[in-house]
Amino acid sequence: MATPHLSDVPTFLAPAEARPDYAPGQIVVRFHEEGVHAERATDAFDLLERQAGAHAIEPLPGGAGLTLVHLDDAAVSAELLRTVESSPMVAFAERVAARWLSATAADPRHNRQWGLRAIRWFDTEQPDAESVTVAICDTGVDARHPDLAGAIASYDHEGAGATDIIGHGTHVSGIVAARADDAAGVVGVAGCRIAMWKVFPDEPTAGNFYVDGSRFLRALNAAATSGAKVLNLSLGGTQSSQAEPLLFDRLESAGVTVVAALGNEHEHGNPVEYPAAYEHVLAVGAVAETNRRSPFSNTGAHIGLAAPGSNILSTLPTDASAFRADTGYAAWSGTSMATPHVAAAAALVAARHPDWTPADTKEHLRTRAAGKQFTEELGDGILDIAALLASD
Repeated sequence: MATPHLSDVPTFLAPAEARPDYAPGQIVVRFHEEGVHAERATDAFDLLERQAGAHAIEPLPGGAGLTLVHLDDAAVSAELLRTVESSPMVAFAERVAARWLSATAADPRHNRQWGLRAIRWFDTEQPDAESVTVAICDTGVDARHPDLAGAIASYDHEGAGATDIIGHGTHVSGIVAARADDAAGVVGVAGCRIAMWKVFPDEPTAGNFYVDGSRFLRALNAAATSGAKVLNLSLGGTQSSQAEPLLFDRLESAGVTVVAALGNEHEHGNPVEYPAAYEHVLAVGAVAETNRRSPFSNTGAHIGLAAPGSNILSTLPTDASAFRADTGYAAWSGTSMATPHVAAAAALVAARHPDWTPADTKEHLRTRAAGKQFTEELGDGILDIAALLASD
């Protein structure tokens, strides 16, 4: 494959060695009581305001007693966190782990939706998934894209503009649910509906885009009560959190199958990335046209299965942006692109088996994958739609 020109490389991608571990100027505090009294939150805020110049506090309703605090990044220290945790009302205080997009550059000339053939999408009839909603936390979506007409059930971009200036969320959405037989360019894996939460800001931080901690935690909390059956997270970072697993536990209990990108840093130390490595999250790696692991795709014992992730053609916003060269359609690579293949497959399972739990769905996805034995490169194998939907 030809090496992409610099102009082909999406500008939201930071070099792996330049990425921060934590979101600047944000910490999350969990109180021992989930429904913590307002005066207790105020007391904790007063402490942070006096010691660290905190200027905003955001309790997460229904979010397991979590409160997000905004303050000057220079004031955040291990000593400050220990001081906050010394309060008998505080269970823990931690920095908000940085999360970035798991996509990379690709050459569109080498792509004509090969991924659908690789997962045997054409070899079986898919169930009607119109009543199933896949939640996506990403950069937003171009709901006016002709290939996504009628697919976007809801779009929460509170605190940010509606425009998907990066295009990543629109690309992921097309892999999940681009409409078939509409005379437009591509076809999604499932004819389901999408609930999009925009969790990235409209402006970069230090030249790159990272998840807004407040929006992300609020979106995870909201997805649990949204009626969605699947949550796609084509993002990740190398630091774990105490706050996030509480919300993933809640999503599991609410019947939401969570699917997350394994990460693209194999050639940069192959780190374990989150949320893919959390319990209750199905981690997805990427394969290329050869059905072998994409060179960038991370590996690890926590991988569930793999799906096409190299040179994946999908939708992009129809309006131009300073942060990407293409409009309409483009081929991108990454575990970001592999993950929505699996999320959409989970939506098909939900359409066929609406009473199944997330644990049932994840086990079915793994046991019906095309693999002879588990490996840390491909998990239980490559996503296989025909086997997934075959009669038991």
